[in-house]
Amino acid sequence: MSRTQLPDGRDLRRADLAGRDLRCEDLVDADLRGAVLLGVDLRGVDLGAASLLGADLRGARLEGAELERVWFLTQPQIGAARGDGATLLPPRLRRPQSWMRP
Repeated sequence: MSRTQLPDGRDLRRADLAGRDLRCEDLVDADLRGAVLLGVDLRGVDLGAASLLGADLRGARLEGAELERVWFLTQPQIGAARGDGATLLPPRLRRPQSWMRP
């Protein structure tokens, strides 16, 4: 797996990261407000207290990701992403039925 080159620091506001494999990136507490995360691979990634306000997560791979502490994550964002039973969500959000299928 090759390391994706990201801008310096964790300020990724409005960054276009569509389609990238971000599994090897340190995104704990990253500012991802308004970021384009279409189809990104975040499997197993710990986002800590990252901000996802307005981030586009359509088709994002969230299997096994740790999202329980992220800020501004919404049910529509979760519904547009792909996850599984191992994806950790904030208690206020529901796991989509599609995530429970094998």
